[in-house]
Formats: sequence, structure tokens, C-alpha cells
Amino acid sequence: MRESTVMFLHYITAILIAVTGLIHLLANNEPTIGPLIKENPVVYMGNMAIFLAALLYHAFNGVRVILIELVPDPCWTKWISWAVVIIGIATYVVGLQVLLVALGLV
Repeated sequence: MRESTVMFLHYITAILIAVTGLIHLLANNEPTIGPLIKENPVVYMGNMAIFLAALLYHAFNGVRVILIELVPDPCWTKWISWAVVIIGIATYVVGLQVLLVALGLV
């Protein structure tokens, strides 16, 4: 994937973090809207899954960019990118499992 596409996704995830974070805050702190969101587990779980994915992509892409800046060798760049993808997927799977257990869906 081209670096411009990766950075575009980085900016999109920043917007997703803001939107899904707002929904999460409303669900847990707003007495009128919160119960409507939390009563529907599909909506709440979907929001949390998107929130987790956006946070992890945004964070791991930032770490990837920092590591590539430190080691600008093209060979290492490829290894760093693949390592971050593998670690990111593993972290998402574990985080999703924690969410499912915390919400009582597993």
C-alpha cells in the first residue's frame, strides 16, 4: 500500500476515534441517550469494535512511522511494517475478546 494511502487512513481513523469516542462517552455518561445505546448490544459492541480498531490502527501506524524514521533502510521498512501489522492484528483479537467477555457476550 502506498504511504499516502496509509496516512489517509491514519487521518480517517482520527475522525473515527473522535466519533466513536463520543458515542462511547454518551453511552456511559448521558442519562437520556446512554440507555438507548447500551440496551442494544449490537450497536454498543459494534461501536466499541470500531473504536478499538481505529485506536489500534492510529497508534500502531504512529509507532511504525517513528520506527521507519529511526531506521530508514528499505529492507527494514518492510520488516517493520509487517511486524506492526502482525502485532496489531494480534492485539485487536485479544482486545475484541476482552470486550466480548466484559459485555457478557461470551
